[in-house]
Amino acid sequence: MTCTLTFQPPDAAFWAEYARLWANSSHPSPFQAPAILQYYAQRNPEEVALFAARHQGELVGATLYRRSGDHWVFLSDLKTDANFFILHRQLDAEAQQNYFEQMFARVKRYNWALMLNHKPTWASYITAFEEALRRSGLYVLSLDYSVCPIAEAPTPQALFEEVRASRNTRYKLNKFTKQEQGTFEVLTDDTDMDGWVEDFCHAHVLRWASTPTPSAYRDPARRDFLKGCLRAWHRDGLLVRFALRTPNGRVGLMAGLLEGETLIYHTPTFHPNCAHVSPGRVLIYYIAQWMAANGLRRLDFGDGNEPYKYYVASKDQVLRRVFVARKSNLRFVLKTRFIQAVRQSQPLYAFYQNRLKPLYRNLRRNIASLILLVAFGCPNALFLHPISSSVL
Repeated sequence: MTCTLTFQPPDAAFWAEYARLWANSSHPSPFQAPAILQYYAQRNPEEVALFAARHQGELVGATLYRRSGDHWVFLSDLKTDANFFILHRQLDAEAQQNYFEQMFARVKRYNWALMLNHKPTWASYITAFEEALRRSGLYVLSLDYSVCPIAEAPTPQALFEEVRASRNTRYKLNKFTKQEQGTFEVLTDDTDMDGWVEDFCHAHVLRWASTPTPSAYRDPARRDFLKGCLRAWHRDGLLVRFALRTPNGRVGLMAGLLEGETLIYHTPTFHPNCAHVSPGRVLIYYIAQWMAANGLRRLDFGDGNEPYKYYVASKDQVLRRVFVARKSNLRFVLKTRFIQAVRQSQPLYAFYQNRLKPLYRNLRRNIASLILLVAFGCPNALFLHPISSSVL
């Protein structure tokens, strides 16, 4: 196995190779699919690094990274629920470990610091990954950081029956169809992509307007980014868009991603005016029905343990956050130890999530608005990012 680390944007020949590798990988996740990573790389050409492995000239492993301040993260971190290493499914445990050992040797050689977020503990290569870390001689900190709640059944129909068994869900469904004259929409092509994204973002902004974390989709650039992501997933045949509709338009929306027998419940939102019919429950009912008709027996609710997911989900899959660097990188070591201390203290973590994190996000957006206003006289800057006197 021959490995290389390069720092220029991958060319068209690489993406053709990568598409074949991804299709034959042990975990062909939509979050590391060819079109979405190519979209990210084109948006961040000066910040991308590629670690690639070849055997007898064939690409058998590839990981794309993005520089983020003083460390490197997965390129797919830009919009993801889980970050898999893309390795050919025919690599045995020894070859997998060789891949990771050579990768960590580059970390040491180039004095990199890695922040590997959303690492799935259920990946088939996880033992080889952890053994390579143990042997690396590097500073390593691994934290159980989040979960992906899962609902699964032996058959697609059995999963739907489990969802349908809820009396409360059936009551909300009846209320939606009778009182709201509601219907269900499924789009597997690119029909009305612009309108769908606009409806999604409008509902998302309204849904989060009165919370400490207002929607990022107030910013037109974030709306364009979402549209670009959805179009990329569509190009690889991975996107299914779902919506609840009433005579007033779309009121509950979700962008789903396909992975084998799994549908990933990736990006949901709903219009707050329809909260009384529990659009989340109704949408899950219809989606489970659609899954039964399309041979999908597992519903992956993605990153996060929000209570609504457990109406259906029956188990969690753990996501880890792994920090890797030279032991001499004291700044990074101290930063990650602080993250560990906050994460392991319930009061501190709650304070960070509910107070500090929203405050930081809003402050950053407000500063960006002021810069736009001063530099360009942008008339929409204050509308897009309302400035709170309590923050500034």
